[in-house]
Amino acid sequence: MQCRDVRELADSFLSEQLLVETNHELLRHLDTCPDCRSDIADRRALRDGLRTAFARSEDLTPRPELAAELRARLRPAPPEISRRSVLQSWWALAAGVVLAAGGGVFVRNSTLRSRLVMLAREAAGDHQNCAVRFSLAERPIPLADAGRRYGAPYAALATFELPAVGGPLEVLDRHSCVYQGRRFGHVVFRYRGALTSLLVTDGTPPTGPELEPNDVGPAVASLPAGRFVGFIVASLERQQVLDLAQTLAEPLSRHLA
Repeated sequence: MQCRDVRELADSFLSEQLLVETNHELLRHLDTCPDCRSDIADRRALRDGLRTAFARSEDLTPRPELAAELRARLRPAPPEISRRSVLQSWWALAAGVVLAAGGGVFVRNSTLRSRLVMLAREAAGDHQNCAVRFSLAERPIPLADAGRRYGAPYAALATFELPAVGGPLEVLDRHSCVYQGRRFGHVVFRYRGALTSLLVTDGTPPTGPELEPNDVGPAVASLPAGRFVGFIVASLERQQVLDLAQTLAEPLSRHLA
């Protein structure tokens, strides 16, 4: 892959829309090209700035009186109004509600949830193939190196101190690794006698800790990690994994911000 290809695919890469094979090729190029790494970092910073500005904008917040107006407009129509007129009014009102809420909110939330489930499966795979089996195709690199190449949060993960939860946590390793074309910041530790992974990767953070579906294999919980998304993966009871994610969410986000 050439620099020209990376520039063309950069936005799709940051939006997590590339095929696994293409994503893997792009990451390999970034490992050897400081110019493209810098360009990707600049684009990521711009996207994060726009996302933050949108979320904090008072102009885009629904007006307080919107709920009262909607209740008034949603009252049953008089019997003499034709069915066609009623349907037209409802469709117009539905379109207005969507626009007032910012447009496409429900679709966007559904898409983000699907991506989070996909990322959770990749996190579980990384835990199994890196922390448990040591069978990754690429050798892990130090978090400091990953920070210089892919963003400061990777480097910050190297100094994150895991709080004690129901007993001390024994940190076994910290590094950055790649599984199926996706790069993770990886902290391996022992918790309640089980090998446990804290994994951080580029993505839209969830609003709070949440268990993710994983019928086969270890339990997985997602959590916000600054502007990244984090995962706790361990062969423990699901509630224990969720409790650990809830404990780590705030200090981890604060440390990586």
